[in-house]
Parts: sequence; C-alpha cells; structure tokens
Amino acid sequence: MISMIRIDDRLVHGQVAVKWSKQLGISRIVVVSDTIPKNEIQVSALKMAAPAGVKVAVLDLDKAVNILNDPRSKDMKILVVTNEPKYVAELLPRLNEKPLLNMANYGRIGGLLSDKKKITETVYLSQEDTICLQSIFDDGYDFNYQPLPDDTAQSLKKLIGG
Repeated sequence: MISMIRIDDRLVHGQVAVKWSKQLGISRIVVVSDTIPKNEIQVSALKMAAPAGVKVAVLDLDKAVNILNDPRSKDMKILVVTNEPKYVAELLPRLNEKPLLNMANYGRIGGLLSDKKKITETVYLSQEDTICLQSIFDDGYDFNYQPLPDDTAQSLKKLIGG
C-alpha cells in the first residue's frame, strides 16, 4: 500500500528518512526517476540515507509501476518519493490505488529562481511545473503542502491559486 507520494528535490534525506518514515510507519521507500537509477553513486547515497529497517528501491517509472501494483506490495507501507512532478502525473493513472500526495522542498535546486513563482518558502514552480500540477488537479487530486508531519497540511492547489 502506498502511504504517500512526495515530491521533494532532496529525495531521501532527514525529513523523509526520519520524520515521515516514522510518522507513516513505512517499511519501504521507492524513489521514482528515469535518470537516477543510472547513477550508481546517487543510488548508493539514497540507500544509505534510509533509516534502519527501511529498504530503498530506486526505480525508473515503468519498474516502479510494476512494483507498486504488485499484489505483494499491498501488505507493505510504501513511501514514494520523486523530484519531478512529471513522474507523479505519469504514475497516478497507472496505479491501482489513489494515494495521499505531498510536496515540499521543491524547485530551489536547478534552474533560476527568478524564472519560477514562489508558492511557499520551500516550493518554487516553473510554468511547466504549474501546467503539470494543474493536470493532476484536473484529474481530481490535490497535494498537501506539509514539509514535516507536525506542520499543518495546506492545499497546494489553493496555495497556487486554483
């Protein structure tokens, strides 16, 4: 079972590895990216960042869909993490469940901040990001903007102005 899908530039890091893993009681983290699985050093670093007892898989989109839809995954609590909204947009219609969506710490890495719209202190969106997120909203989803489990969840759609 997918406990949550999170978009976060940093992927597996302190907030995800410690706070969210504990809050959600997860046993697996699945990192979804078509580029990161090709970088052995990055894959190793992501696996090392996981807390004790939590396994990390770094998978391309197609492999992630297969694993997440596998009946054996129903008994696991899985946190899916990606660093690009496009993967969430491509993943959601292919899943057998409708998971909770979360975004924080996105958009400050890569590209110029001046080319992005500041949504919150930790979320900056390009026009391409906004279009992608709008397609997800149009499909009936919303994201919680909630950096940490103790923070109050806010609708990303409302924060963007939708």
